[in-house]
Amino acid sequence: MASSLPSVSISDHDMPQSAGEGQDSEDTVIILPPPPTSDSNTVNSRTKGIFLPPPRVSLSVPTPVKSSIGINNPAQGGLFPLPNSQQIAGGSSATGNKRNKVALGKGFSLMDWIRLTKSGKDLTGVGGPRVGGKVREVTRQELRKHKKRKDAWMAINGAVYNVTHYMDYHPGGWDELVKGAGRDATDMFNEIHKWVNYQGLLEACLVGKLVDGPVVPIIQEKPPLPPPVLPSIPSGPPEPSMDFFQTDRKMTINIYTKRKGMSRENVILDNTQDILRILVFLPDKEAFVVQLQLHMKVEISPVLRVGSASGKVEVDLTKCEPGRWQGLGVALEDHLWFGSLQDLPLTHRHWTVSNITSITPDTRHIVLDPPQGTLFTVPTGHHVHIKGEVEGMEISRSYTPVTPFHLTPTMSPKSLHFLIKVYPDGALTPQLGTLSPGDQVCVSDHTGTFSLANLSSCVHIYLLAAGTGCTPIFSLLHHLGQIQANVTAKLLFFNKTQADIIWCKELAAYQDSHPWLSVVHVLSE
Repeated sequence: MASSLPSVSISDHDMPQSAGEGQDSEDTVIILPPPPTSDSNTVNSRTKGIFLPPPRVSLSVPTPVKSSIGINNPAQGGLFPLPNSQQIAGGSSATGNKRNKVALGKGFSLMDWIRLTKSGKDLTGVGGPRVGGKVREVTRQELRKHKKRKDAWMAINGAVYNVTHYMDYHPGGWDELVKGAGRDATDMFNEIHKWVNYQGLLEACLVGKLVDGPVVPIIQEKPPLPPPVLPSIPSGPPEPSMDFFQTDRKMTINIYTKRKGMSRENVILDNTQDILRILVFLPDKEAFVVQLQLHMKVEISPVLRVGSASGKVEVDLTKCEPGRWQGLGVALEDHLWFGSLQDLPLTHRHWTVSNITSITPDTRHIVLDPPQGTLFTVPTGHHVHIKGEVEGMEISRSYTPVTPFHLTPTMSPKSLHFLIKVYPDGALTPQLGTLSPGDQVCVSDHTGTFSLANLSSCVHIYLLAAGTGCTPIFSLLHHLGQIQANVTAKLLFFNKTQADIIWCKELAAYQDSHPWLSVVHVLSE
C-alpha cells in the first residue's frame, strides 16, 4: 500500500461544478451502484485522485424437506427479497435499476427468521394448513379480509400464506410486503424473482390453498354485443431453428436465431461428451434451448462461433470415434424450448476454486474455473447466483463477476473473478471466505438486463461505486478501454479508509494509461 495520504479541507464552494453547468449539450449517463453510509467529514488525498467528503397447480402439504431459499435479483426490488444481502446495498444498482432496501432491526436477520420457523410457534395463526385431515380451502373473499400489517395473508401460485410474522424480516420493509396482503400476489412475485423458493421460506406460514367461492349465476338480460374488430397485431421475430451436418470426424450444429447483434455472451454451452446443452439468450428477454443425448461420444472441448450480423450460432464437436452417425441423438426434456426467459429455470454448475487472495482486510478475490466442456461468458453488468448450505438450508446470494484491469498469462480467459466482502455475521460470505483452491462452488446461469447499448450515444459517463459495488464498474471501465470509445468518464469511489480501497494501485495505473478516466476517492473515515 502507498504511504499515508495527506489531509486537505474542501469547503462548499470548492465542490466540482454540477453536470450540465458550463458544458455543451451532450448526452450524459450516470451509473449508480449502492452508495455507502458515511458518518465522517475526514478528507484525504493521493497523488492521482482527489478525496472529497462523503456526500397455478394443486396444493399439497409436503413433509419437511430441505428448503432452497434464494435472494432477489440485485437489479430490482421485489416482494420477497431475503434479508441481509450484504453484497447488495440499498439505493440504485450499477446498471441503473431501483431497489428498495431498509435496515432491519436487531434480531430480524435471515438466520433469525429461519430459527423462528423451526421454533414450533404457530406462524399460520389458524393451527396449521389442515382441517379434518384435508388441506384448508381459503376463498378469495376470506383472503381479502386479511390485508393489514398485523393480519396479512397472501396467495402465491395457489397457496395462501400468513406473512404477518415475516413483516419485520422483509428487507424491502413491511410497507412493501403489505402491498400483496389480502390478494393473489402471484404476478407481483413472478415479475421480479419467481425462481426464489418461497415454499421453503414460508413453509411454516402455510394456511391452505386458494379456491374460488361459489359461482353466482349471471342473468343476461340483453344479447351479448358482437366482439370488437381488433386491428392486426404485428408478429414478432420468427422462432429460432437448427440443423446439423457431419463429416467422419466432426459434427457441426447450426442454430439460426434470426436476430442481429448476437455474441458469445449470448450463449452458454455445456458438453459432457454424452449430453449437449446450448442455451441461447435472445433479445426481448427470450431464450432458445438445444438439449440432446448425443448419438455417440464426442471430445470434451467444443468450438463455438457466433455471427453478429447473421445471428447464426455454430458449434463444432469432434467425434471420439470416426464414422457417420445415423442422427444427432435423442431429444431431451427442454430440446428446442423457446419462450420468455423468466419461464426457464436457472441451471447451476459446480465451478472449481483456482485461486483466492486477500485484497483488503475483509475482501477476497476468488477465481473460479468452469467445469470441463462448459463455455460461459458473463456480460458486463450481469450477475450469477452462488448457492451454499448453511445449517441444513440452501442459501443463495447474487454476485457480479469482475474483469481484472490486467490479465496475467496465468489467468484463464474462461475463469470468473469475484470480489467478495466477508461479513462475520453474514449468511453465506463466512463460508466463501474459507474456500481453498480445489473447492467447488455452485454457480447459476448469468442473469441481468443491463446492456452496453445504453451507452452507445453517451460522451460523458459518471460512475459511482462503494466497496465491492465496484465490480460492475471495473468491468465497464475495462470494456470502455478495449473499444477506445470517444467518451470521458469520472468515477466517484466511496470507501471507509484508504486501506479499504479495492485494487487501489491497479486503478491508479489504469487511470494513468487512460486519460479519458478520472477517479475521485471519497472516504468516510
